[in-house]
Amino acid sequence: MSEYLKQGIRKNKKINILIVIILMLVVRLFFLSFLGEKVLAEKQANDNYKNEQITLDPLKNICVENFFKENDSGKFCDASKYKIKNGSEDNQEAIYVGIVEGHPIEVMASEIAKKDKRVAAFLIAIAKKESNWGKYSPKKNGRDCYNYWGYRGSYNATESGYSCFDNPAQAISIVGGRIEDLISQEIDTPEKMIVWKCGRLCNQDNQKEVQKWIDDVSLYYDKINS
Repeated sequence: MSEYLKQGIRKNKKINILIVIILMLVVRLFFLSFLGEKVLAEKQANDNYKNEQITLDPLKNICVENFFKENDSGKFCDASKYKIKNGSEDNQEAIYVGIVEGHPIEVMASEIAKKDKRVAAFLIAIAKKESNWGKYSPKKNGRDCYNYWGYRGSYNATESGYSCFDNPAQAISIVGGRIEDLISQEIDTPEKMIVWKCGRLCNQDNQKEVQKWIDDVSLYYDKINS
Protein backbone atom coordinates (compact mmCIF):
# COMPACT_ATOMS: atom_id res chain seq x y z
CA MET A 1 0.00 0.00 0.00
CA SER A 2 1.40 3.35 -0.99
CA GLU A 3 2.26 5.97 1.59
CA TYR A 4 -0.18 8.36 -0.11
CA LEU A 5 -3.05 5.89 0.30
CA LYS A 6 -2.18 5.28 3.96
CA GLN A 7 -2.23 9.03 4.62
CA GLY A 8 -5.64 9.25 2.96
CA ILE A 9 -7.05 6.49 5.19
CA ARG A 10 -5.67 8.11 8.34
CA LYS A 11 -7.12 11.45 7.26
CA ASN A 12 -10.53 9.91 6.65
CA LYS A 13 -10.48 8.23 10.08
CA LYS A 14 -9.75 11.55 11.74
CA ILE A 15 -12.56 13.21 9.83
CA ASN A 16 -14.99 10.42 10.78
CA ILE A 17 -13.99 10.62 14.42
CA LEU A 18 -14.43 14.39 14.34
CA ILE A 19 -17.90 14.02 12.79
CA VAL A 20 -18.92 11.50 15.48
CA ILE A 21 -17.71 13.83 18.25
CA ILE A 22 -19.62 16.77 16.75
CA LEU A 23 -22.81 14.69 16.46
CA MET A 24 -22.47 13.55 20.08
CA LEU A 25 -22.06 17.15 21.22
CA VAL A 26 -25.10 18.25 19.22
CA VAL A 27 -27.23 15.45 20.70
CA ARG A 28 -25.98 16.26 24.20
CA LEU A 29 -26.75 19.96 23.79
CA PHE A 30 -30.22 19.11 22.47
CA PHE A 31 -31.10 16.95 25.46
CA LEU A 32 -29.62 19.41 27.93
CA SER A 33 -31.67 22.17 26.35
CA PHE A 34 -34.83 20.04 26.37
CA LEU A 35 -34.38 18.94 29.99
CA GLY A 36 -33.44 22.44 31.03
CA GLU A 37 -36.61 23.88 29.53
CA LYS A 38 -38.67 21.17 31.22
CA VAL A 39 -37.10 21.82 34.63
CA LEU A 40 -37.48 25.58 34.14
CA ALA A 41 -41.16 25.16 33.23
CA GLU A 42 -41.80 23.02 36.32
CA LYS A 43 -39.96 25.49 38.52
CA GLN A 44 -41.94 28.38 37.04
CA ALA A 45 -45.22 26.54 37.66
CA ASN A 46 -44.25 25.86 41.27
CA ASP A 47 -43.12 29.46 41.75
CA ASN A 48 -46.39 30.74 40.31
CA TYR A 49 -48.32 28.53 42.71
CA LYS A 50 -46.28 29.68 45.69
CA ASN A 51 -46.56 33.34 44.70
CA GLU A 52 -50.35 33.10 44.41
CA GLN A 53 -50.88 30.89 47.44
CA ILE A 54 -48.46 32.16 50.06
CA THR A 55 -50.57 35.17 51.08
CA LEU A 56 -53.97 33.57 50.51
CA ASP A 57 -56.18 33.78 53.54
CA PRO A 58 -59.87 33.12 52.79
CA LEU A 59 -60.79 33.76 56.43
CA LYS A 60 -59.22 37.20 56.77
CA ASN A 61 -61.72 39.73 58.11
CA ILE A 62 -64.70 37.48 57.38
CA CYS A 63 -67.27 36.73 60.08
CA VAL A 64 -65.32 33.96 61.77
CA GLU A 65 -68.22 32.73 63.87
CA ASN A 66 -69.76 31.37 60.67
CA PHE A 67 -66.71 29.42 59.64
CA PHE A 68 -66.53 26.29 61.76
CA LYS A 69 -63.71 27.87 63.72
CA GLU A 70 -62.77 25.98 66.83
CA ASN A 71 -64.23 27.57 69.93
CA ASP A 72 -62.71 27.66 73.39
CA SER A 73 -63.98 24.18 74.22
CA GLY A 74 -62.23 22.71 71.19
CA LYS A 75 -65.46 21.92 69.36
CA PHE A 76 -66.64 23.30 66.05
CA CYS A 77 -69.17 26.10 65.98
CA ASP A 78 -72.68 25.21 64.96
CA ALA A 79 -73.21 26.37 61.38
CA SER A 80 -76.42 24.49 60.64
CA LYS A 81 -78.44 27.71 60.36
CA TYR A 82 -76.19 28.75 57.48
CA LYS A 83 -76.53 25.43 55.66
CA ILE A 84 -77.75 25.64 52.09
CA LYS A 85 -80.10 22.95 50.88
CA ASN A 86 -78.43 20.72 48.33
CA GLY A 87 -79.77 20.56 44.81
CA SER A 88 -80.81 17.26 43.28
CA GLU A 89 -80.07 17.45 39.57
CA ASP A 90 -79.60 14.23 37.63
CA ASN A 91 -76.16 13.17 36.44
CA GLN A 92 -74.31 16.14 37.96
CA GLU A 93 -71.41 13.87 38.90
CA ALA A 94 -70.93 12.87 35.27
CA ILE A 95 -71.01 16.52 34.24
CA TYR A 96 -68.33 17.43 36.79
CA VAL A 97 -66.18 14.46 35.82
CA GLY A 98 -66.38 15.57 32.21
CA ILE A 99 -65.11 19.01 33.17
CA VAL A 100 -62.20 18.00 35.43
CA GLU A 101 -61.31 14.63 33.93
CA GLY A 102 -57.62 13.76 34.17
CA HIS A 103 -56.97 16.07 37.12
CA PRO A 104 -56.59 15.06 40.79
CA ILE A 105 -59.90 16.69 41.74
CA GLU A 106 -61.72 14.11 39.61
CA VAL A 107 -61.85 11.75 42.63
CA MET A 108 -63.95 14.39 44.41
CA ALA A 109 -66.66 14.60 41.74
CA SER A 110 -69.12 12.39 43.63
CA GLU A 111 -68.76 14.50 46.79
CA ILE A 112 -69.00 17.76 44.86
CA ALA A 113 -72.19 16.51 43.19
CA LYS A 114 -73.83 16.25 46.63
CA LYS A 115 -73.49 20.00 47.09
CA ASP A 116 -75.81 22.77 45.97
CA LYS A 117 -75.08 23.68 42.36
CA ARG A 118 -73.71 27.11 43.30
CA VAL A 119 -71.39 25.59 45.89
CA ALA A 120 -70.25 22.93 43.42
CA ALA A 121 -69.61 25.62 40.81
CA PHE A 122 -67.40 27.56 43.21
CA LEU A 123 -65.58 24.42 44.34
CA ILE A 124 -64.66 23.60 40.77
CA ALA A 125 -64.00 27.17 39.60
CA ILE A 126 -61.82 28.18 42.56
CA ALA A 127 -59.87 24.91 42.45
CA LYS A 128 -59.14 25.53 38.78
CA LYS A 129 -57.76 28.98 39.55
CA GLU A 130 -55.81 28.10 42.69
CA SER A 131 -54.23 24.76 41.78
CA ASN A 132 -55.24 23.77 38.25
CA TRP A 133 -57.64 21.25 39.83
CA GLY A 134 -55.02 19.79 42.12
CA LYS A 135 -51.96 19.62 39.89
CA TYR A 136 -50.16 22.27 41.98
CA SER A 137 -51.34 21.86 45.55
CA PRO A 138 -49.89 21.58 49.07
CA LYS A 139 -48.23 18.34 50.13
CA LYS A 140 -47.28 17.12 53.59
CA ASN A 141 -44.84 14.30 54.31
CA GLY A 142 -44.89 13.48 50.63
CA ARG A 143 -48.65 12.95 50.33
CA ASP A 144 -51.46 14.91 48.73
CA CYS A 145 -53.37 17.12 51.16
CA TYR A 146 -56.49 17.23 48.94
CA ASN A 147 -56.38 21.00 49.37
CA TYR A 148 -56.96 22.38 45.90
CA TRP A 149 -58.32 25.79 46.96
CA GLY A 150 -55.40 27.30 48.87
CA TYR A 151 -57.49 26.84 52.00
CA ARG A 152 -55.90 27.80 55.31
CA GLY A 153 -57.25 26.37 58.53
CA SER A 154 -56.20 25.00 61.89
CA TYR A 155 -56.69 21.35 60.95
CA ASN A 156 -53.41 19.48 60.30
CA ALA A 157 -51.75 22.55 58.80
CA THR A 158 -48.66 22.38 56.62
CA GLU A 159 -45.62 24.53 57.37
CA SER A 160 -47.05 27.12 54.98
CA GLY A 161 -50.37 27.16 56.85
CA TYR A 162 -52.58 25.17 54.47
CA SER A 163 -54.96 22.56 55.85
CA CYS A 164 -53.91 19.04 54.97
CA PHE A 165 -57.10 16.98 54.76
CA ASP A 166 -57.22 13.25 55.40
CA ASN A 167 -59.31 12.39 52.36
CA PRO A 168 -61.36 13.95 49.53
CA ALA A 169 -64.66 13.69 51.42
CA GLN A 170 -63.28 15.70 54.35
CA ALA A 171 -61.88 18.32 51.98
CA ILE A 172 -65.21 18.86 50.25
CA SER A 173 -67.08 18.85 53.56
CA ILE A 174 -64.91 21.57 55.11
CA VAL A 175 -64.16 23.72 52.08
CA GLY A 176 -67.68 23.31 50.73
CA GLY A 177 -69.01 24.28 54.15
CA ARG A 178 -67.02 27.50 54.11
CA ILE A 179 -68.35 28.35 50.66
CA GLU A 180 -71.90 27.63 51.86
CA ASP A 181 -71.34 30.07 54.72
CA LEU A 182 -70.14 32.74 52.32
CA ILE A 183 -73.15 32.28 50.08
CA SER A 184 -75.43 32.55 53.10
CA GLN A 185 -73.87 35.99 53.64
CA GLU A 186 -74.76 36.92 50.05
CA ILE A 187 -71.21 36.46 48.87
CA ASP A 188 -72.62 34.57 45.91
CA THR A 189 -70.90 35.79 42.75
CA PRO A 190 -67.29 35.51 41.57
CA GLU A 191 -66.95 39.28 42.07
CA LYS A 192 -67.99 39.01 45.71
CA MET A 193 -66.14 35.72 46.21
CA ILE A 194 -62.86 37.59 45.69
CA VAL A 195 -62.77 37.62 49.51
CA TRP A 196 -61.51 34.05 49.12
CA LYS A 197 -58.31 35.46 47.68
CA CYS A 198 -57.77 38.62 49.70
CA GLY A 199 -60.40 38.88 52.42
CA ARG A 200 -62.20 42.17 52.95
CA LEU A 201 -59.14 44.19 51.96
CA CYS A 202 -59.00 43.44 48.24
CA ASN A 203 -58.88 47.17 47.46
CA GLN A 204 -55.32 47.09 48.78
CA ASP A 205 -54.27 44.33 46.38
CA ASN A 206 -53.09 44.66 42.81
CA GLN A 207 -56.32 45.40 40.97
CA LYS A 208 -55.20 43.64 37.80
CA GLU A 209 -54.59 40.45 39.78
CA VAL A 210 -57.92 40.86 41.55
CA GLN A 211 -59.77 41.23 38.25
CA LYS A 212 -57.85 38.30 36.75
CA TRP A 213 -58.94 36.09 39.66
CA ILE A 214 -62.57 37.15 39.18
CA ASP A 215 -62.43 36.57 35.42
CA ASP A 216 -60.83 33.13 35.74
CA VAL A 217 -63.24 31.95 38.42
CA SER A 218 -66.20 33.37 36.48
CA LEU A 219 -65.27 31.32 33.43
CA TYR A 220 -66.03 27.98 35.08
CA TYR A 221 -68.55 29.22 37.61
CA ASP A 222 -70.78 30.58 34.84
CA LYS A 223 -70.44 27.40 32.79
CA ILE A 224 -71.50 25.18 35.67
CA ASN A 225 -74.10 27.46 37.23
CA SER A 226 -75.82 28.52 34.00
